[in-house]
Amino acid sequence: MPAQIPLPTRAATPELRQLAKAWAKAHKDLPAQDFGYFITGLIHHPSAAQKTMGGILLGYMAAQRRQLSPALYDDWLNHTEGWAAIDAICYNNFTALEMLDNFAQWKTLITRLSKSDNLNKCRGAIVLLTKPVKQSDDPRLRDLSFQVIDTLHKERSILITKAVSWLLRHLTKHHAPAVRQYLDLHKAHLPAIAIRETTNKLNHGIKSPKIRKSYI
Repeated sequence: MPAQIPLPTRAATPELRQLAKAWAKAHKDLPAQDFGYFITGLIHHPSAAQKTMGGILLGYMAAQRRQLSPALYDDWLNHTEGWAAIDAICYNNFTALEMLDNFAQWKTLITRLSKSDNLNKCRGAIVLLTKPVKQSDDPRLRDLSFQVIDTLHKERSILITKAVSWLLRHLTKHHAPAVRQYLDLHKAHLPAIAIRETTNKLNHGIKSPKIRKSYI
């Protein structure tokens, strides 16, 4: 098992990425099981930098990552709190192809996370889908996204409402008509920020178009 990565105090993300690249290169043949144990150790660490490093390494070690069980997130998200820590391990790591190749397990995990009393897990359920729906037009990812949003639409914590907006906006890349219809059908229940930002994305291509001053 590799030793823990010594990290500088208050290391910035670019520095963490440099360290992660060097570590990944040195451990490119690490067995997937050992990699999973190592990532779990990083995420269990109380340091935010160690948790972030766990997420970065997930992105760099694709061969090992593909062999990990989605169920690990149920444990990992017990040791993360707040959007930065959650997004570090959930966003832009597992790809659409990887998720679709093992869709039954991913769907089971994400559905379970979305129904958790732990809001960190609920956000994780949303964020795990946010990149894949932008990478693929597969309707399974779209339908699972709408299912998760349906489950969480009454939640008004900013931890969730901003993530719902993020997911809906990414869905517009491949499913704009479906997203527009979804907004129309559910506008009475969806968070106001999600409706506003997603509508702007559909109509203007960005979530918050600048108001142009007109001079007479």
